[in-house]
Amino acid sequence: MSQILISLSTWLHAIATVVFIGHFVLLAGIYLPALSKNGTMLSEISKRSRPWMYASLLVFAITGTHLMLIDSGYLGFMDFGNFWGIVMLVKHILIAAMIVLGFWYNAILRVGPMLSSNNPEQAIVRFRKYVNAMAVCGVLVLLLTAFAQVE
Repeated sequence: MSQILISLSTWLHAIATVVFIGHFVLLAGIYLPALSKNGTMLSEISKRSRPWMYASLLVFAITGTHLMLIDSGYLGFMDFGNFWGIVMLVKHILIAAMIVLGFWYNAILRVGPMLSSNNPEQAIVRFRKYVNAMAVCGVLVLLLTAFAQVE
């Protein structure tokens, strides 16, 4: 049963990665350049992606906690005495920064609603900064995940 749970957690964690990080990489590399003149379309993409982003974060939290606790590199809470622990610390700081960025741009600056206003140019500039930062952070999270696999 435990092998099935590990496999299921790994699979769900990978799907959440594809949804969350893939969304920002595609936004930065394809959709934003193609739709940079259409603030209404970008606002709609932002609005429709929100439930997917929240769901993927929930799946990340649950499966990530499970996978961390069963990993042989895990030495205990706040014990960063090995390479794996240090990489996980940096990775989780980066993920926390992504969550803060998302909150800042969406709740404080309200970039999504600004995109569908009559003058979306400033919102598109802010949205581009946000999307690019999230894409870079996401790629770095994947890189740290790969480093964590080194034993």
